[in-house]
Amino acid sequence: MKYYFYFLLFILNSNLFSSTSDSTLKFDMNFDGIDENIKFIHSEIGPEFELWINNAVASDTFSEGYSSRIQIIDIDRNDNLREIVVTGSGSSDQEECFLFQFIDGKVISCGYLGGSFGISTKGNNILYENSWMGFWGPVYEYEFDSENKKLTKIEKEFYSLNEKADVTIPFPILTHRYDQSPVAVIIKVGTKITFIKADLSPLCKTEYDYVNEVDCDWYLIRTDDGTEGWCRLKDFRDNVDGLIWAG
Repeated sequence: MKYYFYFLLFILNSNLFSSTSDSTLKFDMNFDGIDENIKFIHSEIGPEFELWINNAVASDTFSEGYSSRIQIIDIDRNDNLREIVVTGSGSSDQEECFLFQFIDGKVISCGYLGGSFGISTKGNNILYENSWMGFWGPVYEYEFDSENKKLTKIEKEFYSLNEKADVTIPFPILTHRYDQSPVAVIIKVGTKITFIKADLSPLCKTEYDYVNEVDCDWYLIRTDDGTEGWCRLKDFRDNVDGLIWAG
């Protein structure tokens, strides 16, 4: 179902305009005091879209383009350029985002994110991407290189969270993040625990050589008596209750 509406958001997070497809608007994209004529075309018959700015056009293809929208943001408030984000969504809650700038009369691609749950910026040269890890949502950060037109993920060793659960089946937590690490404690049934930190870097391979990006992630768990230890997601997922799983 398509919704047609326009709203302006002149707010501190540098999200300047948002609209659904198909859209026509005027906006100054390069701070020269002259509004550009912007037209976004996505028929929803197929995954292809076009973004027109004045007489220049860029086109691309959504992987699943059931619905779409555009927004104007300003990732780097010092580069005298604004960005148009073309966002498409399909059968899941994930979205893909194509970023464009308008330079010297041309529409220039300047980044792509393939599986986001929403993006934002504060104009500080960083793009923030909401993600989802089954029962909680980390926020990834990307450094924006306006000169070379690319986004680079800022890798972090840990992501903080604060999710609580009750233990239904006993399981061990380890003193360090490797499988042969000494056991800190075997958590008993009925213990209340809090997930406080996650290392999202590990990858698992299944018996069919499929890469699983979440099952081997390490989580730092704190028990109700203050004991802390590490456990992989696959080793606690079926042993706790109280987490809100989705996706």
